[in-house]
Amino acid sequence: MTSTDTTATNTTPGDLQVSGTEPHVFETTSRTASHLPLDVAENAFRLLMQGPEPLSVDGTRFCVGLLRRTIPLDELRAILLHPSCGRETRDEVWRHLIAQSRTQHGAWTVAAVALALPMLRRLVRTLSETVTADREDLEAEVLACYLDALNRVNLAWTHPLLRLFRLTRFAVLRAYAIKPPELLTDPDPAHDESLVYPAGHPDLLLAEAVRQEIITAEAAELIGLTRLENLPLSVYCRHRGLLYCAVLKRRQRAEARLAKALIDGELSLPSL
Repeated sequence: MTSTDTTATNTTPGDLQVSGTEPHVFETTSRTASHLPLDVAENAFRLLMQGPEPLSVDGTRFCVGLLRRTIPLDELRAILLHPSCGRETRDEVWRHLIAQSRTQHGAWTVAAVALALPMLRRLVRTLSETVTADREDLEAEVLACYLDALNRVNLAWTHPLLRLFRLTRFAVLRAYAIKPPELLTDPDPAHDESLVYPAGHPDLLLAEAVRQEIITAEAAELIGLTRLENLPLSVYCRHRGLLYCAVLKRRQRAEARLAKALIDGELSLPSL
């Protein structure tokens, strides 16, 4: 039975050579199969597309940009690679492909991986410049993170493929972080060179800084909870759904403004 409820996806020019228009390439690749995870995924897709009724998409179900007929996914991949293919078309078919992967699994997930292979290969090349890992291990991690991203990406967002790319990249970087504790816990106070708060009533100092508009009330709350009440910054971020690194930088900027105000004599502890 022909699967005509599949969808195409966005890729990049380096993948045109794997179009289904060159079946002899499939045979050569099968005999000299690579064990690298992304090559295995490509070969699985090629096998999936062989036969008289390959996995296909009904072009009439999409609003714009596609031929009004049944389109095999390998042909659709080449179409989406072409510069004339608009973003609206790519976004629409990617949303459909992600939805099919989530509900149908199996062949649809293979297709969702294969149609993203140019993006994934580009990501592997980029990450290999900063991540110390065996090529096979890095590809496996990228693939695992991408599969997780397929289930997490919000289909209401614009640019679904770009969102998949970012979710995958961030997940891989977290997995290979050189100093994971910096992303998960508060910095070690023994090596923390940020502002040391004066004894007495530092909460009043923060209030005065807010009154003088040296820092915002939100920054004062952040400093008060994580510095004065010793709430780990990671816990603060997790409870509020915020990115650790972004909040850490926000606190550093606020404390730098406080330090400057104290040094310049613009801010002092209010008398009680």
